[in-house]
Amino acid sequence: MLYLPFLGLLLGLVTNQILTTEAQSLPKQLAVVRRRSGLTHKEFLYYHTLVHGQKSWNAPRDDAFPLAYIQDHVFDGVFGANNSVANQIYVGRDDVVELYSSSPTSFTSPPLTNYTQTVIGPDGANFNDFQTAMSIMATETFLTDIPQEPSSARPKPTAPLVAFFWAMATKDATSNETFARDLADALIKPLPVGTVSNASIHVPIPGADIRPYFGGQNMPIINAVIKLWLNEGDSSISEVRSSQTQLDNQKLHLDENLSFMLFSKEVTIWDTRSNIEFDIPRLTAILKAETY
Repeated sequence: MLYLPFLGLLLGLVTNQILTTEAQSLPKQLAVVRRRSGLTHKEFLYYHTLVHGQKSWNAPRDDAFPLAYIQDHVFDGVFGANNSVANQIYVGRDDVVELYSSSPTSFTSPPLTNYTQTVIGPDGANFNDFQTAMSIMATETFLTDIPQEPSSARPKPTAPLVAFFWAMATKDATSNETFARDLADALIKPLPVGTVSNASIHVPIPGADIRPYFGGQNMPIINAVIKLWLNEGDSSISEVRSSQTQLDNQKLHLDENLSFMLFSKEVTIWDTRSNIEFDIPRLTAILKAETY
């Protein structure tokens, strides 16, 4: 959680127009984190999910308390393009944090207590490689009209498969929103029907720099984040990767050497909208299912 005192379709579509969208969300914080030294990936996930999650859940229920807290546990990813450019400093990510605000002022109004500054924030040093963290304050807009396969009787997974495209634009890009929409359109349209069940784009809020809190002050500026909910089939990741490698980077104003794709499992720490509370047994079961 963060208070900012300085911040007052797919294959088969019959048209080439960009996917339609729903209304923008309330402000949302996203951070993509690499574990600090001295931790295995498993140790990081257990600490971030159970220990840090508990401390976050214990926060006062004021306007700064997130409506929902999601962690996306990364199990694979691709960083930059397949060329002679050396690995970027951000290579290696362990999870993504998504914090949903409950009102337009949730993350911008003065907090009633110092709990975030004295408890939640300092705890980040126990798991976060602060110098390489990347984050944005953004609005999330869901894409609509994504063709779906016939519904099946398969149960909904407790940790859905999701892909994140953290995209950096070249200097030729003139609008983050246009950049995000064009990129999502180009990425999703070639995919076979049923590969993606849902999708959203995140566009940074101008002037909302949350790097002083999450870390990564010298990391690249993020221009857009695309989130794709994938089906659980074996081919979905391969299909997304194939689409990514065929993007016209120059036309899209995409800096392919700074941008990266992550594949992860979406874990709900809590979601007050769905009456899902922080629960150690539930989260421990998810961790055991997804780690060795």
